[in-house]
Amino acid sequence: MRTIHLRFYLLYKLLNALFLGCSLGSVFIIYAPLNPKIYSIGGITLALGAWILTFFYAKILKEKPYKVILLGIELIPFCYILAYLLFPNTFFGAILVYCLYQITFIFGDYLGRAETLIFAKKSVLSWLDKRKQIGYLIGLGMAFVFYAVLDSNNITQKESQIYLMHFLLFLLQCGVFFTLFYAFTKKKNV
Repeated sequence: MRTIHLRFYLLYKLLNALFLGCSLGSVFIIYAPLNPKIYSIGGITLALGAWILTFFYAKILKEKPYKVILLGIELIPFCYILAYLLFPNTFFGAILVYCLYQITFIFGDYLGRAETLIFAKKSVLSWLDKRKQIGYLIGLGMAFVFYAVLDSNNITQKESQIYLMHFLLFLLQCGVFFTLFYAFTKKKNV
């Protein structure tokens, strides 16, 4: 029996994509202190981590492990938001944020596959993807408006704009985490 509250899970997908849309442009500024060679090392680590994870698919491609892993993964954005706010525009802050992002990316394929298995109905998968795309578009639009408002208030330094964006991202991530938590704790069949 599935125990994921679909309405809240759909809201989670929307807010998660909205967060992604809002945060997309910030990584170009955050990663500025990094040497391009780090991206190669990060890519190798990502590929190896994702490959190693595939050896555990038989045990973790189930609803209960999916819930635990996804909740854990959704805690990581709080860490990289905090890392950036504490160490803005520094090598240490950039490498910390980059490493934390890489951890979340390692689980990307797994999360997609598990979600497809858990929500096996084509109509539900369609709803999930629609929420994801709508959230992404809204997030990109919100980021544009946010930066335009900052520009109109003479806050034009990119680093300052990205720093301020992280307070909005923190609020969004709170919504992401709590809707996901609620989707997993409320008893309702999918």
